[in-house]
Amino acid sequence: MTRLFFFPTGLIKGLTLILCLTMISICQAQIGFQVSPAKLYFTQKGTAEQTLRLHLTNPMDTRLVLQATCADWRRDTIGDKVYYPAGALPTSCCSLIKVTPSVIELAPGEQRDVLVTLVADNQARLQSIHNGMLLLTQSNEQEVARLKGASQFIVKAQIGVHVYVIPDENPQPDIAITAMDVAKSGEQYQVKVKVQNTGGALLESQLRLEYLNLETMEEVKTEAMPVNTMPKDTFRVTASVPSKLSAGKYLIVAVLDSGPSQALKVAELETVLK
Repeated sequence: MTRLFFFPTGLIKGLTLILCLTMISICQAQIGFQVSPAKLYFTQKGTAEQTLRLHLTNPMDTRLVLQATCADWRRDTIGDKVYYPAGALPTSCCSLIKVTPSVIELAPGEQRDVLVTLVADNQARLQSIHNGMLLLTQSNEQEVARLKGASQFIVKAQIGVHVYVIPDENPQPDIAITAMDVAKSGEQYQVKVKVQNTGGALLESQLRLEYLNLETMEEVKTEAMPVNTMPKDTFRVTASVPSKLSAGKYLIVAVLDSGPSQALKVAELETVLK
């Protein structure tokens, strides 16, 4: 028998996306450009134009040419990012931002800044957070491959930078754990925790799981997992049950920590692991 308990608020007191067309190890060896920061945040202030900087580094011994574009994205029911053309989603910020220059050439060893601007002409008063993914995509991969002597394959690198445009009205954040279950996948048990961003703000949370053996009272805590949500996001976070757990009756506790301004969200699941 499985029993599930939820605790309401107040009862408990308390990156860079890299896409390659082949293995990551090869990507890092042949093309290793760097971009920081991994996320850009604009807070809308009327229609005032704002500019932030991205810092790019080319540590290679060949020149690098990058093309800046923007794409929409949202998470599916298992938390994976799904990408869409710019402007396809109602929360897209792609039409609000401009990258200067949009084509970036970096000499060997060069570092430079790229300007990302929240454009005044395209702004309307936002009622909710808008977001997008600023993609910096290599466009001279064939040139680099020839210089590196890579005749069998060509590697194309792409780094994505999250861009968020936040309304100045400071929307109220809130998040909840709405379901939790455990199931066996092959020989491995998995815990699935369903989270829902029920507020109006972006939340960057940490989810940790604790396993208490109700027969021996031995407790095992796992490392926290990042759970980042936009308003109205709903998806399941899946974690493998530690293989070192012995068979028996367990109390599994999920704790969702969204920072000091938010109360911890906690759910408990009592189950038997065989």
